[in-house]
Amino acid sequence: MNFHSRLWKRSLALAALFLVTAGCTRQVTVRDWLGTLRPQRAVRAMRRAPAMLAGKRQAPPRYANPDEVLRETFRTQARGAFNPLTDDRQIGLLQARLRLDPQDIQARLDLAAAYERYKLYDQALDQYTRALNLSLPVSDRQALETDSKAAARAEAAAAGIGRTARQAAQGAAASPVLAAFLKTWPQAAAVWNELGLLQEQAGDRAAAEQSFRRAVLIFPKSSRFRSNLGYNLLEQGHLAGAEAELRRAVALDQNSATARNNLGMALARSGDFDGARRQFLAVADAATAHNNLAVVLIEMEQYDRGREELIKALAARNYFAAAMDNFKLVQQLLRQREEIARAGRGLPLSTVRLPALAQQTFTLITEQTKSVQPENRP
Repeated sequence: MNFHSRLWKRSLALAALFLVTAGCTRQVTVRDWLGTLRPQRAVRAMRRAPAMLAGKRQAPPRYANPDEVLRETFRTQARGAFNPLTDDRQIGLLQARLRLDPQDIQARLDLAAAYERYKLYDQALDQYTRALNLSLPVSDRQALETDSKAAARAEAAAAGIGRTARQAAQGAAASPVLAAFLKTWPQAAAVWNELGLLQEQAGDRAAAEQSFRRAVLIFPKSSRFRSNLGYNLLEQGHLAGAEAELRRAVALDQNSATARNNLGMALARSGDFDGARRQFLAVADAATAHNNLAVVLIEMEQYDRGREELIKALAARNYFAAAMDNFKLVQQLLRQREEIARAGRGLPLSTVRLPALAQQTFTLITEQTKSVQPENRP
């Protein structure tokens, strides 16, 4: 019994000692010269110390409702998103150059080109306009003739105005600017080409043809200028002239998908479907070539031939979305033609009256299909 009593007393003494010393481990601290307190022992005490040492407990941020949480998330995402106006290093350097020297024409041209790459067409148009005004403070043709660099900068600025105005839907305001520049500097082939594109966008194909012809006259070895002229003639219905210009464009650049596609359209409208198919195949796979030929045939209202080309396109590439949509469209057009024939109206094919919805569908699908091939414009 005496042995067990002594063992029990020792256990109580050890337990009391443990309780006393356990509370001291978090209180052993050192004070530095800045007056802050840092626990010297125990990682667990370190993690609990800051709030107590500050004199009050630091609660996590609390939001009144879930919407505030979402707003904070969106603000964080917005701060992390890339903004070319502030985050692109090249744009920042060019802006800094212009702050130091607002008359730096080349910096404005480079900045406009950078904006254009990001499809910031309004900002690019503003910089191209400023560059042109700096290049031509007065309408002095002799100044441009004596300074080839100034002429090149002015031509680049004017052509840039045409490109970005077309993309920004400001062609009506830009056309007079280009026309005035060309009176001062009529040797600018690229500017004539851009003026033609603006005029064609406005629906004035005859004026556009004259502008394209001026561009070709100044620079006859440009496949791009000849392709634009050929496409303009094609849209006006001058098939022979269009084919001639487009063949010249292809001869100048046999790898030009734009020129070959335009030539394919001209050949198809002239009835040379095999020749058209060869032009489409030269710059695309078989499925795309058959589909593109089908688009031209549908526009010509040759629905049976168009359906045959679409069947070939789908055989070459299963589940070809553009071809499937066009196939549905041509089937609908064929059914409507049959209904008109059964009704005995005797309307010729060229005057088939389509419902508004079908006409809308045709327009949308045609635009989608043409996007498969390179655009008809540079």
